[in-house]
Amino acid sequence: MLSSRPLFFHAKPGLHPMVAFILILFSFFLPSAPAADTHIPEKDTLPPVHSLGQIVVTAHGTEGSKGIAIDPTATSVVLGSYTSPRSPQTVKDVLESIPGVDIQRSDASLSNDKDVVKIRGMGARRIMVRIDGRPVRNAGGFSDRMVDWNSLTLENIERVEVVRGAHSAVYGEAIGGTVNIVTKKKGGKKGMTPEVAAMADYSGFETGYLRGNVSGNVKSVGYSIGAGYRSSDGYLKNSDHEIKDVTARLSGRLPFDGRLTLGYKGSFQDLSPYVVNDPDDPLVGHLYDSSYPVVPADAAGWTPNYPGKDSFFDKETQYWDLIFEQPTPVGKWKIHFYKSREYRDQSSYNYMQGPGFYDYTWDVTYNDWGWILQNRITISENHHVTFGFDGKINKLGYNAAMPGKSWDVPDNKLIEQRSGYLEDSWQMTEKLNLTLGVRYDDVDLDVDVDFPGYADFRENFNAWSPKSRLTYEFIPGTTGFIHVSKAFRVPTAMEFNWMGAPTGKYIEPETAMEYEGGIIQDLGKENSLRLTCYHYEIDDYIVLNRNPMPLLYAGKIEKTVFNADFLRLQGVEAELNFQLAGCLGGYLNYTYQHATLGDTKVPENELYDDHYQLPKHKASLGLDWSVFDGTTLMTNIRYVDKRKTSKDQELDRFVTLDLAVEQCLFGKKCKVKGYVTNLFDKDYEEQYHVPAPERAFGVHLSYLF
Repeated sequence: MLSSRPLFFHAKPGLHPMVAFILILFSFFLPSAPAADTHIPEKDTLPPVHSLGQIVVTAHGTEGSKGIAIDPTATSVVLGSYTSPRSPQTVKDVLESIPGVDIQRSDASLSNDKDVVKIRGMGARRIMVRIDGRPVRNAGGFSDRMVDWNSLTLENIERVEVVRGAHSAVYGEAIGGTVNIVTKKKGGKKGMTPEVAAMADYSGFETGYLRGNVSGNVKSVGYSIGAGYRSSDGYLKNSDHEIKDVTARLSGRLPFDGRLTLGYKGSFQDLSPYVVNDPDDPLVGHLYDSSYPVVPADAAGWTPNYPGKDSFFDKETQYWDLIFEQPTPVGKWKIHFYKSREYRDQSSYNYMQGPGFYDYTWDVTYNDWGWILQNRITISENHHVTFGFDGKINKLGYNAAMPGKSWDVPDNKLIEQRSGYLEDSWQMTEKLNLTLGVRYDDVDLDVDVDFPGYADFRENFNAWSPKSRLTYEFIPGTTGFIHVSKAFRVPTAMEFNWMGAPTGKYIEPETAMEYEGGIIQDLGKENSLRLTCYHYEIDDYIVLNRNPMPLLYAGKIEKTVFNADFLRLQGVEAELNFQLAGCLGGYLNYTYQHATLGDTKVPENELYDDHYQLPKHKASLGLDWSVFDGTTLMTNIRYVDKRKTSKDQELDRFVTLDLAVEQCLFGKKCKVKGYVTNLFDKDYEEQYHVPAPERAFGVHLSYLF
């Protein structure tokens, strides 16, 4: 059970030499935001392998009745306690209930490659997803994201942590924030009896979902193994999919209190991208199918897929992890090796003025290797210093073909990164906590140019990013916090080398200053309130042209990918967890956000970027009402304000309501739920001109053995 109040320690006044060193170091750099101590105590002597180092303090937060815990730094969703009318399939589905997070799906059935999660207006290039603390990056490259959300399923997940901002020296590459996925590594039952969980779900559009997990302990070894199967006909034309998932974790004790953890996760996907379905389209209006929603050619802002030929998107995504932990007299050491591999095979039926209709085919293999070396030193009960080093290498090879152009690129190194960090977290008094840190990133980008008049080249970027965080308890139960951070982001491989063109010759890396402050109020057991205000100043903000290929053909590379002078982003987030009268509980949250973009090289209506289609106001309410013993009525209400595209087109505001009734049986081991999504059959869009699903009914069955 998570404690309901922050943990504070008694500290003697005085300046520790390590803090003095960091303060001197800070005199040479801009200050920046830290992260509070995130150590989650266990019965053994090791910190958990899933901890986000010094970012998340979920052990200090208050878990509400719906499994959502909040604290000064993070919001966490505890999967064992989380409830929702609909049945979430991936990590993305549980993020709707968190303020500051925007879900902008172009296909809610998850069969499309343009699904987007944003944290404080920042998309996949500016946020980081981690599995047990290690970064997850996928091929991206030729689409608008670099996270395979389809592969991040829930069959082996303990909780999901969302950290907004770049307030940790331990982890970089995250201007917008971090999503950390904490996996199960052992069973919840005492002794050697395994815990087995199974579920089945069926809903509209012939959508089926099966999932199973077994976890337990065999002497000193903990294990958790899961598998899942998903399929759907899809609600848009040509949007069917079939996905198979498997995941496993083994964690064993070693002599001298060490621990070794092995992990694997795989997702094998046969997907179909939706196609234009518009009776008024001059090209394919004659192929309109009235049994599907209307989708015009300008949907979502990218090159559309047209009907008439087969378009497909098949993908295999796999993650491997090896983690060794060892306590010593000079700190708790962790060594983490990881590897990711993604293979894509894709074909799109497109249209371009000149050649007309054409097949654009490509396959890509992406490999990512990395390592983390970290030590956490306990100077005293209330004082911890963390230092470490990490590095990674990304490689990609692909084949692609379109009219008049083909690419055959062998597997080659794209990015090599080396980083070091130091962070000092000190509970200076019973009420005051100060965390200071600094991170150094050094990145090489290797560019193989396939463009007339340009040669291959390499660029190196490096930067210091200081961090600072201050937390103060004004009165028991009322804690204020201030974060100030400097962040740094190098261009992605796609931004640096768009389809073989040397776009990296014309762009600079982004730097950002992030300012954040707020208050968290403990309102008693399972009741808490968090209010946050933030302001970001991002210099050399990288933006994309929405129609890059004609510019590349015309040799106007500098107008394909380029820097805006700045992006200013500010907002307010409020979240409340509550439990009333023992039978009614839930959450209520609100987000305000506003962005201002500086000067760019092309008119604004030619841009495509994260902060477009961003609502200024957003709110959600989740309620669980225990009508009878074992019978719960669930509802989620979601409000999203009107939004604008870069072409000044407006998306209407919308309110949706999901409703469910759940019945527990056999001592709450079995749960049966009937649900309806979009109860009032609201017509709405999360992305421009892509209709969201109509009202759909579903049934869910789960059993815990």
